[in-house]
Amino acid sequence: MSLCINPSCSRPDHPNNNESSSCQACGTTLILMGRYRVMRLLSDQTGFGTVYEAYERDSPKILKVLRPEHGNNTKVLAMFHHEASVLSRLRHPGVPFVEPDGYFQVLPTTATVPLHCIVMEKIDGLNLTQWMQQQGNHPIQAQQAIKWLTQLVKILDQLHQNSYFHRDIKPQNVMIRTSGQLALVDFGAAREVTQTYLAQVSRGGVATAISSAGYTPPEQEHGQAVPQSDFYALGRTLIYLLTAKAPTDTALYDALHNRFDWRPHAPQISPGLANLLDSMTAARVVDRPVNAQVILAQLEQLGPQEPSVVATVPETSLPINSFFSAQTPPGPDAMAAPDATSVQRGITTPSWQTLPKTAPKRRRPKRALLVVGLLLMVLGAIAIRRYPREPATFSPNPQVAIAQRGVQLQRTLPNHSSTINDLLLFVDGLRMVSAGADNSIRLWDLTNGKQLEAWDQQTSFVNTILLSPDETRLYSGNADGTLQGWVVANGNLLWQNSAAHQGPVNVITRTPDGQKLVSAGADGYVHVWQASTGKLMTSVKAEQGPINSLVVTSDSRYIITAGSDRTINFWNFDTGKSERTLTGHESFINALAISPDGRFLFSASADGTIRQWKVKTGKLLRTLVGHTSYVNDMIFSRDGQTLSTGSADKTVRIWNVETGTPEQVLTGFGMFIDHLLILPSQQMITASRAENAIKIWQEMQ
Repeated sequence: MSLCINPSCSRPDHPNNNESSSCQACGTTLILMGRYRVMRLLSDQTGFGTVYEAYERDSPKILKVLRPEHGNNTKVLAMFHHEASVLSRLRHPGVPFVEPDGYFQVLPTTATVPLHCIVMEKIDGLNLTQWMQQQGNHPIQAQQAIKWLTQLVKILDQLHQNSYFHRDIKPQNVMIRTSGQLALVDFGAAREVTQTYLAQVSRGGVATAISSAGYTPPEQEHGQAVPQSDFYALGRTLIYLLTAKAPTDTALYDALHNRFDWRPHAPQISPGLANLLDSMTAARVVDRPVNAQVILAQLEQLGPQEPSVVATVPETSLPINSFFSAQTPPGPDAMAAPDATSVQRGITTPSWQTLPKTAPKRRRPKRALLVVGLLLMVLGAIAIRRYPREPATFSPNPQVAIAQRGVQLQRTLPNHSSTINDLLLFVDGLRMVSAGADNSIRLWDLTNGKQLEAWDQQTSFVNTILLSPDETRLYSGNADGTLQGWVVANGNLLWQNSAAHQGPVNVITRTPDGQKLVSAGADGYVHVWQASTGKLMTSVKAEQGPINSLVVTSDSRYIITAGSDRTINFWNFDTGKSERTLTGHESFINALAISPDGRFLFSASADGTIRQWKVKTGKLLRTLVGHTSYVNDMIFSRDGQTLSTGSADKTVRIWNVETGTPEQVLTGFGMFIDHLLILPSQQMITASRAENAIKIWQEMQ
């Protein structure tokens, strides 16, 4: 499709536009600057402009067009033109590339005022707000925070060295390329730093305020931004990523006392990183780092980030994380053993309403140090009494003897260029499908580690994948709300619904006969689709906020979901009404799984525990304790006797399903475990949101 950008055009998507150089409805040129053809509207809700996807031959571009009502606003025009000017001077993978002639004007037919346009490099990926939603609003780990902060500070270093500062850093203005590189966008508010400007600031002049609640520093609120203002906004952005809470969240900000207390909500980071973020977000400019090089030097000194203790997330309004996907909790069992697929068994079409289209050895301390230590202990005890907190660690039962075994890396599958979002095993245990944030799906031969097929150039990050019962079709759900069906044998597209959800698709499951698909997303809806055509059949609004996981009881009576309120809800499949709510987890829920015999529901949480519930009554049977960080994935053995859990503590624990007792701990993975598969050979496959490699492990003898 070729679109006309004339806002007065009666048919901008005229079907004959594709074969013409001018709009068949209004006559406005369709080949902008003789180079760019506009293909689709991306957004008309961003700032002062409308955003399109355009193509220069086969190369995708982003086209920003200033809305006509702002065409006579000199201030808006100056900011719009300035964005193109700044970006055309920078050459860095962390900023979108703009050609020197990237700013231009187009005069539509019958118009007297031209449209102002900027064409720039298209950065495939999500912004950090969208990425957090896609990941279930997980707080990121310290290593990832260090990596991303380093990337962004290096971008600011180049920007500041070119005498500009951004003035509007926030999660929405940071994009993630498919390579994993972060990029700053929206330079409309960028300001040139000159001696005259700094002199005006020192005298209290320059009253042009750009404000984003919670991210804008005090001096900028008064129209007196300086380069260090970017450090404040960047620090607040990292705090958002580390806590999964906006800076204006009442859990962090006490408006009555004007107090911002974020550290208790990011227990996964070291004091050194916390101190750096506090210095970047200091209220006074003079208390912040002088320049980007100072921050980079401190980041280098921090080195690998491991918290000294892993604390539970405090009892506040933390959003629930990924509910469990129907194919991921049972994992290979879901496809390998029909008697173990209670998650995907017996779904019938419900009568829900249809959705509108809408170490070096330590030296012995000296006496003086002992005195100081005792004093600090006393002060610490006083602080604890004044400010009680959640327990500092998750502690397993010391009376339970657990066998510990190491694992050895057998093979690494490195073909993805960004992080892994889902893994799926074929019934034969010899092939696997992976989905990644590099906009691709890949099919693997596990006997030799070779890639058999690749579905590249997906519409966005691929969040979830599912196989049909006969494994001839593959279904995928993407971060831009797209749902797709594919032919496994040749990779051909069966169908595509570009607006399946009003946000990321987080999970797909199916009816046992494979005739219907069930999807859930960040928009809080559960949809039922016809698998052969992708046609919407029925929908329900779950009223839990974003839904990232769901399972179905073996009798098909309930769909069970976990939402942003940290509860587990049982929805009647026929009526779409909630009939039971389970509570108790102290943080967001990452996974749900039903035992193969249909009797038990297991829920895994960022509070470090797994809870075992009786499906028939919803009664809590026991809490499985042992992991020392987030529990991210669960998978049953083929005989259904044991449950394996993967965690951000870099271990896999194996539990007895009937009794809930721990049987074994596997160590040596050296990576956060977000996705876990178990092969018939008992080899384990792990993947993480923090890296792009898929790893295959063998238990050491």
